[in-house]
Amino acid sequence: MEFEERLNRANGRLKAAKIPVRLQALNQKLYARGTFPPAPGSTKEAPYQQRIALGLPANPRGLSLAEEQAKAIGVVLEAGKFDWEPYRGSRAETVGDWIERFRRRWRGAPITWQTDYQQPFNKLPQDAPLTLALLEQTAEKKTEENSRSRLRSCNAYRQLAEFAGLPVDGFATLKGSYGASAVDPRSLPTDEQIAGWRGTIAEPGWRWLFGMLATYGLRPHEAYTADLADFPTVRVHADTKTGARFVWPLYPEWASTWDLSAVTMPPLADIAGYSNAQLGTKTARAFNRLGFCQAYDLRHCFARRCLEFGYSPEFGAKLMGHSPETHCKVYRRWIDEGTYWAIYQAGLQRGDRPQAPG
Repeated sequence: MEFEERLNRANGRLKAAKIPVRLQALNQKLYARGTFPPAPGSTKEAPYQQRIALGLPANPRGLSLAEEQAKAIGVVLEAGKFDWEPYRGSRAETVGDWIERFRRRWRGAPITWQTDYQQPFNKLPQDAPLTLALLEQTAEKKTEENSRSRLRSCNAYRQLAEFAGLPVDGFATLKGSYGASAVDPRSLPTDEQIAGWRGTIAEPGWRWLFGMLATYGLRPHEAYTADLADFPTVRVHADTKTGARFVWPLYPEWASTWDLSAVTMPPLADIAGYSNAQLGTKTARAFNRLGFCQAYDLRHCFARRCLEFGYSPEFGAKLMGHSPETHCKVYRRWIDEGTYWAIYQAGLQRGDRPQAPG
């Protein structure tokens, strides 16, 4: 019998006996989980869900002993006589302990860890016990509702909670509705407007960057390190959000006419020393000063252009560095009915289109 099945049966017996404690196996160790009074030194006043390390291995013999301990803990809990003294030093690790263990198991790019995990984790009290309530309260109090920071924090906290064996159902509601798919579709600039705006940008570096974002649909930070050795093909480096990829220009005429192969960086103090997030922020501020559109509008227009050129979602997703699901779910929300109507009409005008029978 698999150990997980043994564990489920043990918890089933505890439930049937109305014992208010359940057993968990985490990292080859067994824990008792239940609603316990606040431990000495805790800032909480009411009992809340906690975990006690039983010091037993997650194997059949350890499970048998753990089930008996769970029954004993349940008895004193129901009698209102639970005492933390026998379990001092046995409670689950602190937030900092769990984060360190999670970090050792995590696999990914360092920049992703720093931005998507370390920054949210820094908001947590490192010496406090890890509880679901603590994670939810931190996300709610230290991030704005429906913000990117709230979404990032909830995603990081949910993964940490899952790693620690905590229930995570509440995070789906807490993270709110932020996301490109939830942003109200706005009127994107036409390609004529984009070409006209670029020509009015006096500073050569920002004019070059504007052209790169418009022509290749790059994320703002990707343009700063893009490889143009095979121009007009642009290659995005592996240390970006979704790894290495190639991108072809839409329109190729923009790539050549605007002389994008002549790299001219914007006048920023230390481009090499900035993180991807910092480059994105500085680019966004520059676009705000220019007053034409947002930097990401140019990326959305590239997605629209993929559809206008008749390219499949898979092809567009490949160029843009995301999944076909994202391409359909997110970027097509930015395409207005007029774009679809033009494609529909073009299909009707094809000489080789299917003809209606009869």
